[in-house]
Amino acid sequence: MSAANLARAVLGIVLLCSAPVAADFTLDIFGNANMDDTINADDIVFVQGIINGTNKETELSDANYDGKIDQKDVAQIDEIMRDVEKNLTIIQYLKPSTAPEVARTPVKINLPIKSIAALSGTYGPEMLCVLGVKDKIIAVTDSAKTRGEMRDMIKDKPVVGSTFEWDMEKILQLKPDVVLAYASYDFSEQRKTLEDAGITLVQMNFHKPETYEGEVRSLGWLLDRRERVEELIDFENEHLSLIEERVKGLKDSEKPRVYAESYKDLQYGATGSVSAAIDPCGGINIFADLNGTKDIDSEKVISENPQVILKMTFNTYIPASGYDAKNTTQMEAKIKDIENRTGWTNMDAVKDGRVYIISSDASSIHPSIFNSYVAKWLHPDLFKDVDPVAVHSEWLQKFLGIEFKGVYGYPLLK
Repeated sequence: MSAANLARAVLGIVLLCSAPVAADFTLDIFGNANMDDTINADDIVFVQGIINGTNKETELSDANYDGKIDQKDVAQIDEIMRDVEKNLTIIQYLKPSTAPEVARTPVKINLPIKSIAALSGTYGPEMLCVLGVKDKIIAVTDSAKTRGEMRDMIKDKPVVGSTFEWDMEKILQLKPDVVLAYASYDFSEQRKTLEDAGITLVQMNFHKPETYEGEVRSLGWLLDRRERVEELIDFENEHLSLIEERVKGLKDSEKPRVYAESYKDLQYGATGSVSAAIDPCGGINIFADLNGTKDIDSEKVISENPQVILKMTFNTYIPASGYDAKNTTQMEAKIKDIENRTGWTNMDAVKDGRVYIISSDASSIHPSIFNSYVAKWLHPDLFKDVDPVAVHSEWLQKFLGIEFKGVYGYPLLK
């Protein structure tokens, strides 16, 4: 395959290659020619081998992403190593709801990035604040202003629409270097308008455990915040690994059967933050075969007789939840509402007092915190020494410089 064809094939296709892999993680930045976890002199040697005909082209060997492998790629890698590169090309993991699978789509970003319209809900602005580049944020969406954790950090940032509907006129007037958006939605129409104005759309999901490490590392390279990013990743790995280690030997008979419910009183299937946490935290999702959400099939829930009920919320649905909550009154009321549904009083989860509510803000850009709450609820004996609030407090202090307050999960277990 020629270099030009390789560059085109990478759009949505993972190439199998014979390149050596030095670590489990692959840094998805063009220039990482040998497909390991960094860009260094080994990549120059590898690209030189491609030019000389002794190495095979890899997905990321076209360092300057111009469709061919030559000495310009060697020069690009050298500039990246010296932190003087004028651009970087990274892989995006794009998966709109209508797409059958994830597309690995490259995007070239000019450097340095001086201004960002952080339009990926609350998660994009929060990640930028965590990385210490809040001064680069020049626009946010309306939902970002609802998050108490970073309210003071973005209070002066203009709003340019919602997560899904942007005021393109305002964005074009602000002319950010980059628009940072979710990878879970199709913004192809907006991308064309932005590109015509010289603005780069970068799509990333910081809230999905399966792509967290790659997305955060790529952003760290783009913003020259690599050390900070490694601290974030280490925190996630430490707490997620602890949970994984403790539940990995459980038999199915030792795993509680869990019913997960969405913000809007809908029945969760296999997707959503709650559903995604059930299996890794040692539970069995009673509706794992359902894709997406549906109206609650009360009779089916009753017949499945879950041992645990997990209800997701955030402050639009239960105002007294998350960082700004001053008491548990509204969460208590919601639990009583669930328990008093017709026919649910004899359910094991209700009889045993195992109905729990958790705010999606506990997940945010730190799934390890969310999973700490869920693991404690599913297996209180296995996680006696784990205090989810302490884990959450440590993260807020370390990465946002604020004290924990509010109510993210209820009821908590000692």
